[in-house]
Amino acid sequence: MRWMMLNGCCLIILAGSGAGAVGQEFDWLASALPERAHDFGTVARGSQLRYSFPLVNRSDQEIRINNWRAKCGCTNVNVGAKVIPPGTQTTIEVTVDTTKFSGPKPSGLTLIFERPTFVEVDLNTSCYIRSDIVTNPGLVDFGIFRRTDKMPSATLTVTYAGGRPDWDVVKMKTRSANVVAKGEPVRTVDGQVNFTLTATLDPSVPNGYFKDEITLITNDETTPAIPIAVVANIQSAVALTPSIVNFGQVRPGESVSKTVLVRSSEAFSITNLSTSQDELKSADQTTGAKPVHQVKLTLKAPTQAGPFHSTLTVKTDIPDEPAAILKTFATVGP
Repeated sequence: MRWMMLNGCCLIILAGSGAGAVGQEFDWLASALPERAHDFGTVARGSQLRYSFPLVNRSDQEIRINNWRAKCGCTNVNVGAKVIPPGTQTTIEVTVDTTKFSGPKPSGLTLIFERPTFVEVDLNTSCYIRSDIVTNPGLVDFGIFRRTDKMPSATLTVTYAGGRPDWDVVKMKTRSANVVAKGEPVRTVDGQVNFTLTATLDPSVPNGYFKDEITLITNDETTPAIPIAVVANIQSAVALTPSIVNFGQVRPGESVSKTVLVRSSEAFSITNLSTSQDELKSADQTTGAKPVHQVKLTLKAPTQAGPFHSTLTVKTDIPDEPAAILKTFATVGP
């Protein structure tokens, strides 16, 4: 916290981690950012480390992000949404490139809020980078693809150049069953070990941006676990426009409507529409099989003031296509 004299008055400027955000006007901050630090642990050099900080709006006011600053050129920041209505949430994703570093590496970002109150908050990351273990590329990236019967594979090489001649990967673990991993070590005459990791996505993987992690368990007791990030973007055969519906501020009992377009490259039929809250109704305004359907959403706001959110689930007759899900929000107030 810094003090400045302005026309004989004291002006307080709050910065940093928000530890000085004392008082009722900053009560929203503690619940909005439950995590402000993440330690990746010991990692291989070359790894692309990814972590998503959750940002949850549990208040009755809109949270608005003005900007952000990365703490290192090795760090990339992706903010899911800059405007977070009450009762909703987003993520602040941090990616750290370890290619040019070894040993302890702190990083992170400074997040700048403009609403409900102006404040700057630090989100910190840390890791220890082993120079004797290198990954190429830095993560398993399946890229952008359409769902098919044969799901794609991706490979990555882990090179060990340490002093242990029997170094080996003894086990592999994934966070979910959506990724299947296999590995094969190859030893060179100079004692270097090249471990080739091959990963395949399971057909049950959901549509959209997908993240997972493969952990290599080695026989090195000092640092047995090596995390490998996994990313993919599975494109749906069905697209919803807009992708999120915000009804905005509505009065208790008021009815408001919006139209959602459901598109595909070929003609299709909607077989079922359902919502997670009774106050939200849906109706397909298009008859028969068409490449574009208009779905009318009508919200009758509940009598109780506060944040409202519901989902719309759209099922079609497109073979093997999972249901499309749309999130809707509103703020009920006088």
